[in-house]
Amino acid sequence: MRVQSSSEVADEAEVIGRKIVDTYLAPDKSFIEIREMLADGSIDIRNNFSDACRAEFASLRAQLE
Repeated sequence: MRVQSSSEVADEAEVIGRKIVDTYLAPDKSFIEIREMLADGSIDIRNNFSDACRAEFASLRAQLE
């Protein structure tokens, strides 16, 4: 990924990896806590990574046109 992707995409992938490891080390959450996290968006760890990927794809498409 670091070879082919932009630094923004690689950085966001690294953030996801760190969040996954941090989640394993964090105290367990109750079902209610998880439901609240889903509702407020705090559990969505892919949003910034997805945005970075879309921006990179758009940039690549623009270069091909």
